[in-house]
Amino acid sequence: MAGMEVLFKMLGETITTGCSNPPDSALYPPRDWVILEKVSEHPVSIPAEDCALGMGPPYTAGKYLCRLAGAGNEKELAFIRIYKQIPSAGTALDNSSVRKAQASEEPGHTELKALKHLTEGKYTATPELLGYRFGKQDAYDLVHGGYIVYLLWKKVEGDSLDLEEFWRLPYNRRQSIRDKFKTTYMEVLGFGYRPRMELSSKIILNKSTDDVYVLHYSLYSIPCNITLMTRIKISGFRWARRIDPVTEWEDEYFAVYSLVLAIPWHVRYLYGLANDPHLDESTGWWW
Repeated sequence: MAGMEVLFKMLGETITTGCSNPPDSALYPPRDWVILEKVSEHPVSIPAEDCALGMGPPYTAGKYLCRLAGAGNEKELAFIRIYKQIPSAGTALDNSSVRKAQASEEPGHTELKALKHLTEGKYTATPELLGYRFGKQDAYDLVHGGYIVYLLWKKVEGDSLDLEEFWRLPYNRRQSIRDKFKTTYMEVLGFGYRPRMELSSKIILNKSTDDVYVLHYSLYSIPCNITLMTRIKISGFRWARRIDPVTEWEDEYFAVYSLVLAIPWHVRYLYGLANDPHLDESTGWWW
């Protein structure tokens, strides 16, 4: 099942999120969401022998664009992530009883934990968690009794930062972006989480509100005209990991997002595009 998508497109279908257990039932009341688009799906296949060693369960993670159901809610957009257990590698065509024996409880996906903590802690640097729901697969599904998780967060508006365009900006504008990134990223690190997939294509600019966001689930970059930036938000914690809270900044965080040129192939690729690059002779990095 490696690489094979198993989640339906579900265009026009309605998904209900909401938690029945207090206190989350008050924080995340039931609401209906209409699927507009299937954005992506990423299966994580694990062989049965590795599952037996505690490396499972295998699952797939699908991302959907949706809107709040009901008239007048067309602009109330959000993303739903569906985590769904899939059969161990090599068992997808086995009898349902074999697959049923693999059924597992939800293993504690970091994305839900991170967004819950950050939303309930009223951190403005991250997207708002709008709801979630746990479910079980039925007898006709991939893994009878296997888990399903629906996780919903508010859509971040804007366009992905184009790395070439960033380096064509004047030095003072690049430095302004770095300063805002530093402030917000430290807020997240101080809370004890660090997103993975730290790529510059995850930085989102919202020109209508002057916000800058940083995403970690998008896999594409859309060129945009960078004109107004006042603050940065961090979102997308599918691959986040728990860390000890960070209280001191390190410039390597700029480097992993290519906001400074520290990696040789980045220097070769982007230096020729840079507008007024500044060299830090102590590190050999270009700013």
